[in-house]
Amino acid sequence: MPTTHTATTARWSAYLALACLVILAGMVLVVGALTPGYSHLAHYISELGARGAPHEWLFRLGGFAPAGLALLGFCLLAHRALPRSRRTTLALLGLAVYAAGYLVAAAFPCDLGCRPATPSASQLIHNAAGGIGYLLAPTVLFALGREARGWPGAGALALAGYGASALALVGLFTLSPTSPMAGLSQRLLEAAVLGWSALCGVYLARQPRHGQAR
Repeated sequence: MPTTHTATTARWSAYLALACLVILAGMVLVVGALTPGYSHLAHYISELGARGAPHEWLFRLGGFAPAGLALLGFCLLAHRALPRSRRTTLALLGLAVYAAGYLVAAAFPCDLGCRPATPSASQLIHNAAGGIGYLLAPTVLFALGREARGWPGAGALALAGYGASALALVGLFTLSPTSPMAGLSQRLLEAAVLGWSALCGVYLARQPRHGQAR
């Protein structure tokens, strides 16, 4: 029988995963609307918080920073609430690396436009952190989907993990700074990761009697 603490942990994992999704999507929409000429299809999300952008600090501190903290919190609580296995732990660690990329983006913004011919140190750090997270995303989502097959009542979550992994792969393979649809490709990746995390959080919140394997 799980403790009350476990049930509370499960609920908070849902709150944090949903908060990450809502915060980032909401800030992208709001700050994107406030930024002249910004295109969700063509422009990177990071361009909203780029050094010298019209609402740089609003997006860095109101978007990237809280979204990263929320997703990191979800990873920690999900690790405590889900059945324990080495593969689940490694996959959640990969998701935590992805989440840390948001915090790096808040601290190290890209250069204005995010496609400089001569990138600054901040741009290079920004690219490295985001790139590692994006490269990990398809594998992490596939691994979590595979692990979910063994969780009670998580058949739909497992299928969602496989679907999210495929969506992330499409986003990753089409993500190019020269593409006129670079923004869309990036958003496919983000939607895959944050969408599955939110679904996992909801799953945990609806499984209050699910205890951890010892």
